[in-house]
Amino acid sequence: MRVLENRGHWYKGNLHMHTTISDGILEPEEAVERYRNAGYDFVALTDHRIENPSWQDENFLVMTGAEYDTGDPASSMPVYHIIGIGMEVPLELRYRSSYDTRRPWPPAQDIINAIRAAGGVAILAHPAWSVMMPEEMFHLHGFAAAEIYNTYSGIPWNPDRADSSRYFDIWAKGGKMVNAVAVDDAHEYRGEECRSFTMVNAPALTKGDILEALRAGDFYASQGPKFYSIDIEDGVVTVECSRDVETVLFLSNSPWGRKNVQRFRNEDNSILPDGKRRTRTATYRIGRQERYVRIELVGRNGAKAWSSPYRIEDQKY
Repeated sequence: MRVLENRGHWYKGNLHMHTTISDGILEPEEAVERYRNAGYDFVALTDHRIENPSWQDENFLVMTGAEYDTGDPASSMPVYHIIGIGMEVPLELRYRSSYDTRRPWPPAQDIINAIRAAGGVAILAHPAWSVMMPEEMFHLHGFAAAEIYNTYSGIPWNPDRADSSRYFDIWAKGGKMVNAVAVDDAHEYRGEECRSFTMVNAPALTKGDILEALRAGDFYASQGPKFYSIDIEDGVVTVECSRDVETVLFLSNSPWGRKNVQRFRNEDNSILPDGKRRTRTATYRIGRQERYVRIELVGRNGAKAWSSPYRIEDQKY
């Protein structure tokens, strides 16, 4: 069964960024142009608690978005930051203020439900930066994805909590398969922008098609390396990826095995006579004890790409 493939077009997007509407330093139009000029196809403007408008021209899509937060890091109450994308109407969420501290924070599940009711998709932001307890995710439902990598959560902008990949393994081992996106969470636009992105496979570059692909899990996270396809058939995982990949990591609930790390030796980024780029292929035989698998690609410069985890028993072979 092919669990990731190109059934339309791959579109490059950033699903988390801020502007002067909240705490970013660029005006919305400036931030959009920064990404357009870097070769992106779409972005979502996700200022804090403010639903930004959407617009589109012939070559670029700007999607409605906002970042909603809840919880208290100074207490035992879990902290959640939740990205909403594609809402048709503003959310009616009541937040506490410094003048009314008795009002409770809106529950995370209520935020997710409100995003979905407004026609949008919900994405859990930077779980490592938020210092989430992994078990907190098991109480939430209706997410389209979570951020496996958040550029702004890393050095020099924040302590090194950019990579949340271990959460995905803990969740998957517990039976919860969470789809993975990568984002910049750009604020300062001083090197954190245009670095981590999500490749979405959709029929066309429209708001409806991108949202449907996000709901369906037709995407992967990356900083450069490319997935072309992932197949799981007869107990074997086959990954076709770009030629700049040096190492392929197969991660599962099993903590050991040399075959989980596969390295390529030769570099060849040339183009074939028919115009197609050369690819690389890695295969991995699933062990009897393994219940899920996810794949990471590591490029020559250390840049990564991440697949979502796939439940093994869901595959028919």
